[in-house]
Amino acid sequence: MREIKIGTRIISDTEPVYIIAEIGLNHQGDLNIAKTLVDKAVIAGVDCVKFQKRSLKKLYTHTALEKSSQQEQGVHYTLHHIVKTELSDADMVSLNEYVKSKNVDFLCTPWDMESLHFLEELGVSAFKIASPDMYNLKLIGNAAGFKKPLIISTGMSFASEIEQVVDFLHKINASFALLHCNSTYPAPYRDINLNFIKTLRERFDCVIGYSGHEAGISVPLAAVAHGARIIEKHITLDREQEGPDHRASLLPEEFAELVRQVRIIEASLGDYVRFPSRGEYLNRETLSKSLVAARDLKKGTVLTYEDIDLKSPGKGTNPLKLDLFVGKTLAKRDLKKDDYLLESDVHLSEHDILVVSPGKRKWGVVARMSDIDTMIKCGSDFVEIHLTDSDINENKAYTQKYPTDLVVHGPEYNGDLLLNLSSTDPAIRQKSVEFFNKALAHARSLKRLFRNKNEQVKFIVHPGGMDIREPRMDLIEIHNKNFLNSLKQLNADGFDLLLENMPTCAWYFGGQQYQSNFMDAREIVDFVTTHGYGVTFDTSHAGLYCNYFKKNLLDYAETILPVTRYFHISDAARLNGEGLQIGDGTIDFYSLLKKMEINSSWYLPEIWQGHKFGGEGYLKAVKKMRELNSSF
Repeated sequence: MREIKIGTRIISDTEPVYIIAEIGLNHQGDLNIAKTLVDKAVIAGVDCVKFQKRSLKKLYTHTALEKSSQQEQGVHYTLHHIVKTELSDADMVSLNEYVKSKNVDFLCTPWDMESLHFLEELGVSAFKIASPDMYNLKLIGNAAGFKKPLIISTGMSFASEIEQVVDFLHKINASFALLHCNSTYPAPYRDINLNFIKTLRERFDCVIGYSGHEAGISVPLAAVAHGARIIEKHITLDREQEGPDHRASLLPEEFAELVRQVRIIEASLGDYVRFPSRGEYLNRETLSKSLVAARDLKKGTVLTYEDIDLKSPGKGTNPLKLDLFVGKTLAKRDLKKDDYLLESDVHLSEHDILVVSPGKRKWGVVARMSDIDTMIKCGSDFVEIHLTDSDINENKAYTQKYPTDLVVHGPEYNGDLLLNLSSTDPAIRQKSVEFFNKALAHARSLKRLFRNKNEQVKFIVHPGGMDIREPRMDLIEIHNKNFLNSLKQLNADGFDLLLENMPTCAWYFGGQQYQSNFMDAREIVDFVTTHGYGVTFDTSHAGLYCNYFKKNLLDYAETILPVTRYFHISDAARLNGEGLQIGDGTIDFYSLLKKMEINSSWYLPEIWQGHKFGGEGYLKAVKKMRELNSSF
């Protein structure tokens, strides 16, 4: 699987790239220089510093050591430098302690069995196997026997040899990662072949990284874009020093720039899904186009392509629906030139309208009183009315009765006031309480129009607790205390207040803010069980929270389901991909819906703009959910 753990760090496709500063022999055999290089690497922001350990008498033949000057030029040069720069065992012990005091990982490459056992006694959390030992199954097998991860460089090898080594690693049940590598110093760019990283990922389904010996930082950055989750690069204080590695090394300031650029690239890579960001949604509405009347049109007109134009802004019907309007009769009203063409303006054929049959549990659609007549045609069991500040302040009287059940969603704004029942500002909190009571009074007047008028109607409440900075986890207790005090001031007669779990990042007034409380499942469960409330479990909010804090959504669901009395169901991706259609995000809905079988509460497929085209988005979501789990 594409995951290994080194110390406290998990290395996987969903975790930050693990960056190793290879000090190797660039310390020139001087412990003080080695520690200086550690300091520079730590300042650069690396996750790990790495050295090399050799027991020369175990590694080289007696003749090679005693008569190195008589060996071939390459062997003589390399062996002379190794002998000159070898650190003592005591130096290694000192370095290990020094590195750990800096809160980064200490790794070291063992070049022989004696060095391997020394490093194991030293307590390293993983072993790095150099390219020349990729074929050394005896060394690899013994290293794996210590039940620690192996990071294996694959320089100087054929693909068939890598395959043999991986087969061996699987047979001995080793935890390992492979590093693509070209073992020349410095490596020519034309020889690096980064595309092989993708081959390694596909063929071996393990963590893949890149060990770079070329000049500069461009290639390791490209390696990250190709899927490398480990980057190893040499660091030096002076590229003109004696030794084979310095010319292929980065200076400290270059290494810091490498780390900075890697973090930018990994943030930009995202997931294997596509969805508009919240900022894009705003631009989409401003810049995209809608179907509008190309000229003045009379009621009864049979629409042609010439009758329909596409103009900005994108607040009306999506241009993808153009063909569904051509040939239809303008049935309800006259249109002036540039009027938006709406779904309700034409009689759609049964072929154009998505319909779902009754399910095993009640499901609903989002509606406002202005479009409720259209939305109840979806065949849902209930409507969830999302109250706006204009609804509440106008307090318009309605008399029509509706053959469906009602759920009410509390408001989020009153003019330029972002409602915040958890606020640390007493004035904001009091204004929020007062407006929520107005909302409850308005909802009470609506309630008598619906089928469940004599029951406790579900009323969804957002807790507030948002901040324009990073999540204020230190304020959770204070925010929840304020939230409870606010709830106690609400006149909720006739309603079942259901408290909704929140995402970490949310958009208000066109900008991103951060939530502090009511995100963690255990926190929510403790609150509602202590104070006697129920929960609206929003799967998209939970998914976004779990993505931010790297938690498991199925564990989250298992915790919160016993106190859940209502569901908002939609997909999620990354940190702000909220309200996505089922399958457009990264939630494993097959497994999630299986967990949710224990709770048969009502559910709303809360798809972003799902109300458009007769509730098409909601209906598609219901169909997809039922395909995955027949209990819905």
